[in-house]
Amino acid sequence: MSNSNLNPMAETVNKPQTLKPSKGIFTKTISQLPKSLFTSNNVSINSKRRNMPLTFLPPSTNSPLFVYNTNSDQRSFLSLCSGSNIDVYEDIGSENVRNDNESVSTFRSLPSTLEGNDDEIESIHQWLDDERERRSLINNEENTEFYGTTNVSDEDIMVRANKLYPDEDHFSRKSSIISIEGILKDEEEEDFLNEITTTRKEVHKLFSYCLPLTITFFLEQIFSLVCVIFAGRLGKEELAAVSMSSMTSTIVFAIFEGIATSLDTLCPQAYGAGQYMHVGIHTQRCILFSLAVFIPASMVWYFSGYLLSFIITDEKVIMLTQQFLRILILAGPPYICFENGKRFLQAQGIFDAGTYILFITAPINVFLNWLLIYSDTFGVGFIGAPIASVINFWAMFLLLVLYVVYVDGLSCWGGFTLEALNHWYDLSKLAIPGIVMILAEYLAYEILTLFASKLGTSALACQSALSSVVSLLFMFPFSSSVASSTRIANFVGAENINGAKIAINVGFLSAIVIGLINFSFIHFGAEYIALLFTNDEEVISMFIKLCPLVSIFLIFDAISCVANGVMRALAKQLIGGTLSLVGYYVIALPLAVFLCFNMDLELLGLWIGNGTGLLLIACTEVFIIYNVNWKNIIQDAKEISKINSDV
Repeated sequence: MSNSNLNPMAETVNKPQTLKPSKGIFTKTISQLPKSLFTSNNVSINSKRRNMPLTFLPPSTNSPLFVYNTNSDQRSFLSLCSGSNIDVYEDIGSENVRNDNESVSTFRSLPSTLEGNDDEIESIHQWLDDERERRSLINNEENTEFYGTTNVSDEDIMVRANKLYPDEDHFSRKSSIISIEGILKDEEEEDFLNEITTTRKEVHKLFSYCLPLTITFFLEQIFSLVCVIFAGRLGKEELAAVSMSSMTSTIVFAIFEGIATSLDTLCPQAYGAGQYMHVGIHTQRCILFSLAVFIPASMVWYFSGYLLSFIITDEKVIMLTQQFLRILILAGPPYICFENGKRFLQAQGIFDAGTYILFITAPINVFLNWLLIYSDTFGVGFIGAPIASVINFWAMFLLLVLYVVYVDGLSCWGGFTLEALNHWYDLSKLAIPGIVMILAEYLAYEILTLFASKLGTSALACQSALSSVVSLLFMFPFSSSVASSTRIANFVGAENINGAKIAINVGFLSAIVIGLINFSFIHFGAEYIALLFTNDEEVISMFIKLCPLVSIFLIFDAISCVANGVMRALAKQLIGGTLSLVGYYVIALPLAVFLCFNMDLELLGLWIGNGTGLLLIACTEVFIIYNVNWKNIIQDAKEISKINSDV
């Protein structure tokens, strides 16, 4: 939270000096001290630092939140808070009031770390009583001159300030006087309700969110690739088995990624509305819901050999694939917890945790695959690959827990609660459309690859190479989609419509920029990219001919991806899921088959059909977003917030 939020009038330094410095009585004890004392070098009212009423708690307290030393930057959190709104009309004219970042100590998650005995709690109550009395004794003459009354309340201050300076967004915020339930809001937290954001600020926020997300998604993609490379070198049957296992696990895990997208709506909206404990409750509920769904999915994996026998004829491949998936069942719970945990942190604006964790686990994953597959001492052959994956997912989850506990994010965790067992139906209304949105696109590409296999080996190789490149480039708009979704949902939860609209505009601006960058990469680097995959002249020629069309497709893909994120932020997953089903399976795939086989356009026809469906999805979603009824959006957000109304 910016410094201006700590002092609602900090932004008025260039305004006419309507307000006068207060002669407020700090406490009964010093109320009779000579005025000269207050202009000394030690307790200057017009200090270069923010006002500090002399209302520190007695140093007898054992609470670590109360700091007593000679360092001017280390203050009692009570004096810090009281300086924010209680002395709202002191030191207004000081130019330095805007530049005192260094004077404010940051305390994250103070309510969750506050501990003390009855005497300490009583001292807090005593301080609150003294502070109320101090404020009630403010000079009546000055209050009458400024407010027209001697009875001054927080609301009076805010209303009067709004009338004088209507452009200052911080005045509309209700005074955040300290209370036992909420000791102090972190200075880095944003006031989503009253923040008047700008396009420039949102661009900066989006970039700061996207960078760690992009790195995270790329590192996640590497895990399955490492597994295929190490296990595939054992033989062609092992390569086929690990490829089939990878495809199957990707589709199943996509289900739980789709369920987790419900948190893209629930958690950021709760955080933006100031319902911090609800962020943790939503996360617990989604984890339990996903684990319940994973039970039947794990049974499918366990008996996958029977199902694969209808598709694959090689019995060894079937046996190896079943072995791989049976072991991978143990990776399901940590994967689910990790994906939901990332949303828990992202709702709080913490996007770099996953990056740190994957930077640690990525090299460990490579080492484990070598150790468990090829090592003379610990190597167990093919099944070493799924064992490495299981260890890797558990390590990711445990590191995420350690990050929340010891680094950041604990302020929204209120502990385990039985409330997570309730409202599953409400959750499913967001989760099921989220699954549809994710799976619709995943399966569409797999189906296109199956169609390409009918065109011959060269066509299949070209399609596989193009799909791999498109999948990697998709990480850029997907990062922007997740970041935009979180930011927009924060504003929606706080009922800040203007902020949400600006965040939406910036999100689509990023989609266009990313789309053009991806377009340039594919269009102008086609030959070099093809050479990374193959030396076959026929495949390279097909790749280069398709790239101009695919490059245009990537622009639509970026816009559609960000639009999906915006739809999640607005709790419109049902509409997004319906559009995905219609776009891919009613329009894209039938058109692709017709152009490919009936019009003899082959791969060109497949990409034209897919691109047409994607374009229609993107255009329809953008139209819906920019014509949305914001009154209904805010009302829906309020209804969602009531899911935990009985907490």
